[in-house]
Amino acid sequence: MLSTINVRAKSWSCAMQPLTAEPSPRVIDASTAGLNQTDKFEFWQEVVCKALVDLECRPDGKNPFEASVSGTRLSALSVARIEASPHRVARLPAGISRSGDESLIFNFILAGVALAEQDGRSVVLKPGDGAVCDAQRPYYLRFDDAFKLITVKVPLASLSHRSAGVHRITARSLTEAGQMCPILFGYLVGLNQQLPSLDAVASEKVARNFTELLASALDEATLNSPLPLSEYRAVALVRVKDFLERNLDAWDLDATMVSAALNLSPRYINKLFEAENTSLARYIWRRRLERAASDLRDPARQSLGISAVAMAHGFNDLSHFSRAFRQRFEMSPRAYRVAGGRGPLE
Repeated sequence: MLSTINVRAKSWSCAMQPLTAEPSPRVIDASTAGLNQTDKFEFWQEVVCKALVDLECRPDGKNPFEASVSGTRLSALSVARIEASPHRVARLPAGISRSGDESLIFNFILAGVALAEQDGRSVVLKPGDGAVCDAQRPYYLRFDDAFKLITVKVPLASLSHRSAGVHRITARSLTEAGQMCPILFGYLVGLNQQLPSLDAVASEKVARNFTELLASALDEATLNSPLPLSEYRAVALVRVKDFLERNLDAWDLDATMVSAALNLSPRYINKLFEAENTSLARYIWRRRLERAASDLRDPARQSLGISAVAMAHGFNDLSHFSRAFRQRFEMSPRAYRVAGGRGPLE
């Protein structure tokens, strides 16, 4: 079966080569359907991820993997619809060195939930929302459930000076940043469906119009974004968040523990989180609740009681956990589990 993957990978790579003289759209179409289960993720990693943008992917290890991608690529714009099982995606320094890709990657969520991280920030994206990542710097995407999204890749050169402040808005909700995202979203859904059937002249005009819409959304989001942290503070925030993620389930995790581990004062640590309109304590509780919610959605953990889930993620008071969970997800932990995680905020 591996030889079949190599043949398909070769064909796919050829289809994804940059256009030269020919301006007509190229169709993107690939799926793991029909492959052996043991080969599916390798196919997705080596063929699809690296064709769109050089990424490293990792499955969740809990569910059989399935994925498909379809879309169109023009010389200055590519639009692709992706449906896939839960997995994680990383744009790492090695991939950046290999591809030297000077592009912006926009991800708009159709179904499911995504966590996007870049430049010391993270955002949870739900259907109708989107975010931008800069392919010149590392970024991370996490999908804990099956999802559908449309991803758009635009060369920085196509946006000219409009991308100058993009470092201020990476991994931020475009919906919260202004009024352009709903317009973009509706236009994009239709564009993804119609672009393959357009002739070369029409598709180029549509691509230019859509690129201008993206540029306008960038302008709006940049104007509405807070002033950036200094580079040193951004790095410090990444270090703090990384430490928290590795120790999130420790019941005694607090500013004192973080301060001692990273040699940063508790006051400075809280100042870092103030730039994101939160505090260290609120960030810890939010991330613990999100992890607990992930467990409650996981069919493999249905035998765990609610109290066991709470204690596994640093809560030692079940009533406090239930109140905090209801406040965050607008339903009790038990109701959330019964609903499969599809509550008012899902």
